Parts: sequence; C-alpha cells; structure tokens
Amino acid sequence: MKKNKGIKLGIIVAILLLGVAFAAFSTNFTINGTAKINGDSNNFATNVVFDSVSTTTTGASATLSNDAKTITFTTQEMTTVGTSAVLKYKIKNTSNYGASVSKLTCSSSDSAFATYLTATPSRTTNLTVAKGATSAEETLTVAMAKSYPESTAKSITYTCTMTATAKDA
Repeated sequence: MKKNKGIKLGIIVAILLLGVAFAAFSTNFTINGTAKINGDSNNFATNVVFDSVSTTTTGASATLSNDAKTITFTTQEMTTVGTSAVLKYKIKNTSNYGASVSKLTCSSSDSAFATYLTATPSRTTNLTVAKGATSAEETLTVAMAKSYPESTAKSITYTCTMTATAKDA
C-alpha cells in the first residue's frame, strides 16, 4: 500500500511539474491589422431626392428635373398684395444612410425679390429622413408683399436651397 501511495504521489508531482514546465514555455499571439472604410457618396447623392411635387394654386406650375434634385416652380401672375402660390414637396431617402436635411433658404440676385416677394418654407429647422423613408409633406409659400407700381409685368427669379448630409443610419 505504501508503494501505491508513493507511485500516486510521484504521478501527481510529475503532472504538476509538466504543467509548470509547459507554462514556462508558453507564448502570446497578437494580431495587428488595418481596416479600410469609405462611405458610398454616390449612393447618397443619387438616392436622396424630391419625391412628390405639386401645387394647387391656379396658374402656378411645378416640375421636377429628371434627377429629382431640382424643382422648377413658376407662380401665377400676382397683382394684389397677399396673393400667394404654394409649392408642396416631399423628400425621399432610399440611400444606405440616414439624411440630415438643412432648412430651406431662398435668395435672389434681383433686389426686387426682397422688396416685392416673400418666400416662406413650412419648416424652419433641420430635418432627419431615415434611410428608406419619405418626409412628411413640406411647403414653400411665395407671396406678394408689396404693391408693384409698374404697368409692365416683371419676372423675378429666386433660388431656394437646402443641403442633405449623410448621418449614421
């Protein structure tokens, strides 16, 4: 029996020594790497567009460009202060990203624009349009703000812009 105890003790000691010896000969592995990422700006640029464009103002018209990035809005002839034309539109986002859309700002190089007309968007803050979503309907109201004293009609060209920026989906 004493001999069995000695053999068992010897086996246990040998196993422990093998474990210590193995630990003394272990090593660590490290992986260093570089991953390249890049946004697909073409996907965003071609897939955040105007969706529906309309006007219910008699004599006014609204058309959408082929790339759905530009609306041409022509009002009826306005002769009375307070006369207005309303453009209705939505923004559709089918890109791979969410979109933050700035508020609409309007301007003209023709000084008569600021004197005789106002252009008022329905939204005055930035808008978020999630990927795969369409915004609620928005409007731009162009109104005659001051009497025009001439007998010959004047066409005033104005430009309204907003910027869409990709954001995390």
